[in-house]
Amino acid sequence: MAIGFFTQGIEFTLPHPQIPQRTILLLCEVIKRAWQLLEEYPPDKFSLKSADEDTITQMLVEVIENRLRKNGEVDGFDRVRFGKVIREPKITNFNKKHPDKMPDIFFDLKRDQYPIFSEQDGLFVECKPIDSKHPISSCYCEKGIIRFVNGDYAWAMQDALMVGYIKSHSSFISLATVLNDDKTSTLLNIISHSENNKYAIYHSNHKREFEWLDSRGKAGPITVTHLWLSL
Repeated sequence: MAIGFFTQGIEFTLPHPQIPQRTILLLCEVIKRAWQLLEEYPPDKFSLKSADEDTITQMLVEVIENRLRKNGEVDGFDRVRFGKVIREPKITNFNKKHPDKMPDIFFDLKRDQYPIFSEQDGLFVECKPIDSKHPISSCYCEKGIIRFVNGDYAWAMQDALMVGYIKSHSSFISLATVLNDDKTSTLLNIISHSENNKYAIYHSNHKREFEWLDSRGKAGPITVTHLWLSL
């Protein structure tokens, strides 16, 4: 089913305009603040050290949406500039063959002033644990990053975010090694940027080979920001 049926008379461009770097870093600060609150003031019977991936993500979204977006605690993040933060919204992949894809977190950026396909506009976030049971290659990359590369998530966007829940001594050197291993994927390239350790932030650039519907051409590359949260 083509997109055009639903967007007749509506102008939108592919890919959508880039998300400003300052916006992505702001949302990383929001996630980091939610993580800090869960560390320092955990709800009853909740522990970041023992909780599974889904529970951690659920709690992060609850803090972000119910507290941080409402009270302006993180400067620049509020209800005026951002819409609701949603956990696991149902979206379609790039060719509509999979209508029930569910990214872990979706930040609505309120960018209707641009010619965009608004249902698919926002910062898509995928979260993965990294520990002895969840290796970087088979979990973080092959079940996480690849969803942005193959058009499952953020197919209209030029930017996306991966969040790693670090419960081991893994480092970005390990991720860089995986991303540059041609045996893993020729579509995954080297990390290019880094910040601090406890809340490390990196970037990687990835080619995309799929084509958009309605003869809109071949998808361009996507930049994935990596935010790693360690205990």
